Amino acid sequence: MYWRPISESDLSECLNIQPACLGDQIVGRGRAIAVWKSLLDHPSFHANVIESDRPIGGHKILACGMGVFVTKGFADREIENPRPGLNSRIIAGIASGESVVLNRNQIGAGNAGEGLDFVNMYGTWRDGIMNAGQLAEVQALLGSSFVEHFAGYRFNRVLKEAIGHSRIALARATGTYRVVAKFPESESALAVATPESVSAAPYSVAAALYRYQPPVLRLRPAEQTLLAAALVGKTDAELSADLGLSIEAIKKRWMCIFDRVDEFKPEILSPSDADSNVRGPQKRHRVVAYIRTHPEELRPFSWDTKKR
Repeated sequence: MYWRPISESDLSECLNIQPACLGDQIVGRGRAIAVWKSLLDHPSFHANVIESDRPIGGHKILACGMGVFVTKGFADREIENPRPGLNSRIIAGIASGESVVLNRNQIGAGNAGEGLDFVNMYGTWRDGIMNAGQLAEVQALLGSSFVEHFAGYRFNRVLKEAIGHSRIALARATGTYRVVAKFPESESALAVATPESVSAAPYSVAAALYRYQPPVLRLRPAEQTLLAAALVGKTDAELSADLGLSIEAIKKRWMCIFDRVDEFKPEILSPSDADSNVRGPQKRHRVVAYIRTHPEELRPFSWDTKKR
């Protein structure tokens, strides 16, 4: 089994894994699905699928995790007045034009400020088709993929409405979530992870999300995009094709990245890298190695907020 980012062709199948998470109670199924599709290109939305090389019970996609960063006000209201239908209120807000989902600038301000509130809208698996070992692997992959996808963000609170007894039990078992309220009529519960609850479980998977440090390289979004693509080892030709840029533009972007490293964290590079004859592969290798262990450099960050 492995995880990968979701694609639009996966969305319908993923939402059918647990229809109770669709969030269509207020706006109806058609509009809810349209909102989910619109979220796929939103900077606040992140989603992964857990897939098996060989189908299990007739399915290759076995689980899915999806979520968004939301405003502090929305998170406050949900915790102060917990009710079932958390996803439905997010979906309805987007559909009405009064979205509580953060844009890129707001995410950057949260990373530079007091942190970000996140709603885990969908973290579920197919029931009844996996043995105990397979289910444990899927649940572990849901957790590890979540951490890998979100490492480098400054998390404040993570909210989720766990639906079904097994998912409520799993939220409790992680040690990082506190069940705020249970809703017997819908067999669900609102669970919240906070810095305090996570600190009580320092060896949990989620604890990695709260080990935050601010970025230092001051990378522009275009430079972050290039580095994110380069993390998987692609050549300049492959980066050119993927990003729709000329080779010359790719090389120019690398030069800008090297200049930023030289200015803000020169110790990433060895003294010999100052020689222009080795500005390419050697420098690139060291910069990518640094980024791999410092994902905060690829996240939105408001330097203006940091100054205040």
